[in-house]
Amino acid sequence: TALLHHFQFSRSYPRLPAADATVIPLLSDIPIIGPAFFKHHLIVYLAVALVFGMGYLYRRTQLGLNLQAAGDKPAALDVAGIDVIRTRTIAVLTTGALAGLGGAYLANVGAGLFIPFITNGAGFLGIVLAMLARGRPIWVLFGALLFGVCLSLTTAMQVAGINIPTDVIQMLPFLAVMIMLMLFGRRASLPAALGIPYERGAR
Repeated sequence: TALLHHFQFSRSYPRLPAADATVIPLLSDIPIIGPAFFKHHLIVYLAVALVFGMGYLYRRTQLGLNLQAAGDKPAALDVAGIDVIRTRTIAVLTTGALAGLGGAYLANVGAGLFIPFITNGAGFLGIVLAMLARGRPIWVLFGALLFGVCLSLTTAMQVAGINIPTDVIQMLPFLAVMIMLMLFGRRASLPAALGIPYERGAR
């Protein structure tokens, strides 16, 4: 993405049109929680819906079972007659599209412009959350909400003028994830064959 941006805009960073929030009637009028949960851009609601949709697909459908096998036991999937490479390609394209959706939110809603490395390392935190969630999208959602609370605290502390170095404040989300790793790190797991190229007949 950064390379395409360089070829198209060189060193300029054009502003993007302001994105309007989608207000849910009645629910958005609830004190405190109304604005926090029901006054967001459409991408936010879509992301939450995708959490439950992907959770159902991953746990309750044949494609989801194939995806799990492609990461854990690709040889068994191959023996069952399922194309491992095709299944893994579907996984890469799907997760890439979901990551792109998050990037679109940051550029269109969060910052109002695109700059290279706009995530500021948040993508790595997403990987840690996925490890801790152990393939359960709903737990990824809860972890992301915790991460969002930490980000909000950093902004609130800066606005309040609390005399703490900016770098220390910006460390809070990463510190929260480190604490989660210390508390639940033993439960964290990744698919056994993740990142290992599959070759039929190889041992």
